[in-house]
Amino acid sequence: MRLIVYIFLISQSLNFLGVFAEKVKEDSSEINNIIWEKVEENKSKPLKKIIWKFYKGEENYFKNANEEGSSINQLEGGKNALREPLIWRNRSLRFSFEEIDMPDEGENMGLYSIGAYNLFNPWMYGGITLFGAARGRRGGFFTGGYTLGIERKLTENWSLDTGGYVGAGGGGSAAQGGGLMIRPHIGLKYDFSWSTVGLNYTYVDFPNGDISSDAIALSLEFPFSSPIFNLEDDELTVANHFGSEYRNVSSHRSHLAVRTRAYSPSSGSRTTSGGPLDESLGLVGVEYSYFLDENWFATFETAGAVSGGVGGYAELLAGLGYRIPLTKSDRLALLPALTIGGAGGGAVETGGGFVARANIGLEYRLSPDLSLITDGGYLTAPDGNFDTPYFGLNLTHVMKTFAQDQKGAPLTRKDRIETTKWRFRPAHQWYFNAQRRDTLSRDMQLLGGKIDWMKGDWWYLTGQGLSAYAGGAGGYSEGHWGVGVFSPKWMNWKIYGEMLIGAGGGGGVDSGNALLYKPSVGLEYILNNDFSFQTGIGKVISNDGNLDANTLDASLVWRFRTSK
Repeated sequence: MRLIVYIFLISQSLNFLGVFAEKVKEDSSEINNIIWEKVEENKSKPLKKIIWKFYKGEENYFKNANEEGSSINQLEGGKNALREPLIWRNRSLRFSFEEIDMPDEGENMGLYSIGAYNLFNPWMYGGITLFGAARGRRGGFFTGGYTLGIERKLTENWSLDTGGYVGAGGGGSAAQGGGLMIRPHIGLKYDFSWSTVGLNYTYVDFPNGDISSDAIALSLEFPFSSPIFNLEDDELTVANHFGSEYRNVSSHRSHLAVRTRAYSPSSGSRTTSGGPLDESLGLVGVEYSYFLDENWFATFETAGAVSGGVGGYAELLAGLGYRIPLTKSDRLALLPALTIGGAGGGAVETGGGFVARANIGLEYRLSPDLSLITDGGYLTAPDGNFDTPYFGLNLTHVMKTFAQDQKGAPLTRKDRIETTKWRFRPAHQWYFNAQRRDTLSRDMQLLGGKIDWMKGDWWYLTGQGLSAYAGGAGGYSEGHWGVGVFSPKWMNWKIYGEMLIGAGGGGGVDSGNALLYKPSVGLEYILNNDFSFQTGIGKVISNDGNLDANTLDASLVWRFRTSK
């Protein structure tokens, strides 16, 4: 059955690629291109030169651009009087749920997912997907990886969706083997314009473990778009960048936060062995929030334990919140929120993994792009034995994003657009002779991703997450924050170095209470303006465990800009 499913999906994908190749080629010739038509000479009035004219209404672009550029330059001395049409990148956020059969007779596990995808063209998408357990008895089961998919429009609203996911992870004492997870899917989607609902046949397989099950998945997808910024786009005015379309664009706030948490489990909280969970827990993590309008925001976060004797405990949550300004200057604000998701691992008894949390934060704006948020709340696992109040401290970088709507703050033509440099690095790592708790040291392999905030010409801040997929360490995952430096370019080469601190645990790896240090150095080869390849060596060292292993890293580097 496994082989049949894989062969079918691969053959369908290749078929779609062939069918759509010609369509994309045709479509691309019509998008953002000016089409010209030759006009025959008038015999009665000979012309000295060939005259070309616009057709299909393309002259409107030049008319609008010239009018806009002319007025802008007269008022502001703008950089570009005539710009090519702005390119908006279409993206989507997808949630799904499915129930798979586990190896033990009669056992099922409910899996939820959160995926963020980029539409590379009208028929292909790809991005990051995270899965977690939310039903059954495998709380703490998580995987993360990459999805590539193909869509074919059948009618105005219906489309066929096929694709596959490759990732790594595990946990919850599940039979995931080394941790490699493969999940092909095929199904139908219906477009409601504001969202898309999908029904898919999926096949979840851990090739070096015992989990192998087909399932029916229900998905809910929300489309959104964001502009693409080029390297030279910093400090442009809104009118120069968006042209006459700036009236149909608004500014939305978003923020990225480094989070620390202190949990004080209630007296009824238990470990998976039935013992009391009476130690305070310390967690570190990251959170991203996007404002749907000027007050409502969607929030996504992940965190892992670094103290309290529960190495391997992790959370993946999503929810909604509302920002309430308390002062006219917007210096102070309240942020109540409700979130749900999955949590577990580290022997914490969260049952099937589903958790819900209510919290409220108090924000103080240190500067236009930096805030300090203190928050407190209560988290509960309804079908487990884990309940805890908590207190948190968050250092938040506030950013401005743009959307093709009027739900955010309106723009004026003279507003300046500032951009921030970022890098994303899909990564593969080898750990050599990684120490285990109950067995001899073994090599292990990890898959993950890194996001870098480029702060200058020689240094950056980085956040990284990886999970084991081979080496008998399924369920081991880690997350880090840190700083990196790099040298000037010499013949397309650069030297870089990083120092990371974070949390890691699970999979029988002897990481102690999960606090890890991770130094590394390496070389980067620049392929072009957007992409590079990196390879480096380093160490991963546990603060109070026996893990002390040499590492080798290989990463693809993608450079891009976002609004600041």
